[in-house]
Amino acid sequence: MKMTKTVDMGRDPVSKVLWSLAIPSVITMFAHTVFHIVDTMFIAWLGTVPLAGMSLMLPVIFVEYALMSGCTIGATTLISRNLGMGRLHRGRYLANATLSLVFLLSLLPCALLVPSVKTLFFSYMGASPEALVHIDKYLFWQVWSFPVAAWTLVLDAVYRSQGNATVPMFALLIGNLANILLDPLLMFTFGMAIGGASLATLIGRSLTLIYSVAKLRQYSQIKPKFNITRNTIPTWRSVITIGLPLSLSQISFSVGAALLNRMLAKYGEAAISGWTLGNRIEDIAFLFVFGFNTALVPFVAYNLGRGAYDRVKEGFIFTAKWSFILMSAVGIVLYLFPYVFLAVFKPEALTLAYSTASIRASTTAYPVIALTIVIGGLFQGAGHTHYNLFTQVIRNILVRYPLAVLLNSIFGINGIWWCQPVSSGFAFLVSLYFLKKLKPELFGTG
Repeated sequence: MKMTKTVDMGRDPVSKVLWSLAIPSVITMFAHTVFHIVDTMFIAWLGTVPLAGMSLMLPVIFVEYALMSGCTIGATTLISRNLGMGRLHRGRYLANATLSLVFLLSLLPCALLVPSVKTLFFSYMGASPEALVHIDKYLFWQVWSFPVAAWTLVLDAVYRSQGNATVPMFALLIGNLANILLDPLLMFTFGMAIGGASLATLIGRSLTLIYSVAKLRQYSQIKPKFNITRNTIPTWRSVITIGLPLSLSQISFSVGAALLNRMLAKYGEAAISGWTLGNRIEDIAFLFVFGFNTALVPFVAYNLGRGAYDRVKEGFIFTAKWSFILMSAVGIVLYLFPYVFLAVFKPEALTLAYSTASIRASTTAYPVIALTIVIGGLFQGAGHTHYNLFTQVIRNILVRYPLAVLLNSIFGINGIWWCQPVSSGFAFLVSLYFLKKLKPELFGTG
């Protein structure tokens, strides 16, 4: 299928719109996942302790991105809906307000540059003195990459709200290619070790931003500017109302991951590393589902703005069907052949065993996880992101961690892996309940 720069989300065939938005999104997320995998792969080559250090840094990265991406997804919903109503001026103002908000949020991790704060925080997270040395090297450049990423995320929202997913795709491909090339050069040739991976990330994100800005004149009617007026704060409230529940739902995942890291820490750094590698494989496994989810958000928002409920229902059914089919197939392959996908990381024997057990447990719930993600995309496009929050808090905090504690007490570390699929099943049932409540509003039916 030929991918055009922009699609008409209100008039083009639903399947064409969703494929045209989803395919570039999948490629974008694949590039983003490769970027993370490349970092993880090279850091894993440095040894188990550096990999554990990076693993302990991940919750910080996840929380910061949760705050920024939650707000930008909220902006995507609001801008798309206003464009569906024909209100371009309002869309421009929303983009300006979102840029200032997300940029300010991007500065929060600077607190970790204070040595006493950094040591206290990561020691509580379970970092050993040896791991703290590697965290210190990895942290510095990561902190300064967040403001660059903030601007890029806002531009991504601006393009997608106008039915354009290809400019963000090319922007990220350029940045991640630079990261892949720079990783071994900075880490090994220049001897920066784990710090080189972090600096490569900053340079790659900077190139992504430069490309996105350069294409605004040609492909966007909205060009965000950093300015704060008397109406900016009320606009922040509108963005935060939708974005904060998404941020908190993602943060709940990070909190849950941190709790599990603390539990796994008593089994050694191989357990934490094995868990991290399993999650990296899962990132790739769900690329198509997350691509469909990313496509569904602006599509639903735009068509709800037009009152086109039939298109919303058709789009939801389309994405749910394909997500279920694809993840059923992917789950079978990963369950049977996890070693093939883990080999690139060259894990030690114990780390490999833990990763394999984690992956095989998770794959048993892949189809229902896929449907939960699609339903969540429907909620996001409709602006009811508090339902995403309820679902994820139930999964990550109220079910997954207590279940991990229980299973660990009965079966040891092998029981911990099974908290994933069981908690995912609970989340699916919760999302179905909320979907039934919203059915009249989303599909225009009783």
